[in-house]
Amino acid sequence: MTARAPARTPTRVSRLYEVMDLMLDSVGDPLNLHSLAASASYSSFHFDRIFRELTGFSAVEYQRKRRLRRAAHLLRHEPDVAVGRIAQDCGFPCNAAFSKAFKQQFGMSAKSWRDGGWRAYMDAQVGRESDVSFFVAEPGNLEVILAPYCPPEPGSIAARIAVRALPAVQLRYQRFFGQSGAALSVACNSFICERERAGLPPGSPWYGVFDEDPGFTGEREYCYDFGFASEQEDRQLGTRVLPAGHYGVLEFRHEWPRFRSMYEDWLEKQAVWRLDSTRPHIQKVERSGDGQWQGWLALPVKKR
Repeated sequence: MTARAPARTPTRVSRLYEVMDLMLDSVGDPLNLHSLAASASYSSFHFDRIFRELTGFSAVEYQRKRRLRRAAHLLRHEPDVAVGRIAQDCGFPCNAAFSKAFKQQFGMSAKSWRDGGWRAYMDAQVGRESDVSFFVAEPGNLEVILAPYCPPEPGSIAARIAVRALPAVQLRYQRFFGQSGAALSVACNSFICERERAGLPPGSPWYGVFDEDPGFTGEREYCYDFGFASEQEDRQLGTRVLPAGHYGVLEFRHEWPRFRSMYEDWLEKQAVWRLDSTRPHIQKVERSGDGQWQGWLALPVKKR
């Protein structure tokens, strides 16, 4: 699936972004298409049509898949929360409905997923472009993103991670659907060039945002927000606030690490910190003085 082009009407896409964010924030609530359409200033018919044009899914299907991905995320990262509670929190009225939907989406039961099936799914079904938690700015330098994932030397990533209290950031962003890997890298590069031509100073920091565990999301369902910090209004772009809080931060320079290595080499062995599923994964990148890319990956964490 190719990425959807930005809409010509300046406010249309930004309104739909706001509705999608509302859907994510209320993933456990019943889906009211009429209210969602009204909040975007559309009739129900036009809202669903435009939503499908932008994402490739109807609003109902999009929310169902998002609920299941959120459940998969919680099953992995919240091991002490009962499966039934996760099903309820993700909007499923009963365990039977959740069990059937989860198995259809992921090919195994929720219990099997929690017991380690998620790793086999991530490796075999999503493939080597799962957890594309970085982008390569130059389309001619894609080798790193096309390479299979290689686990780091034990302790090598953990030794570089520091827990920091990061401030909130107001982001102006473009949302990319249905792309990952090299295609997403090229799309982000094009967006950088476009905004710099429009006057954004070269060398400005850029932020990439994942609202869910990127390793559980196939290419067709991939949703990635990419943009820059700005207080100025830009009606062609979406607006969101990256929340303040504690994050496990991995700095990098002249390399492109993955969130997966942060999970496996650090977070899963932590006695003090655990993932905070209420906040997104964040990436920050910028060019250094010698023209090379540097930045950090930030995993949202909370104390156990």
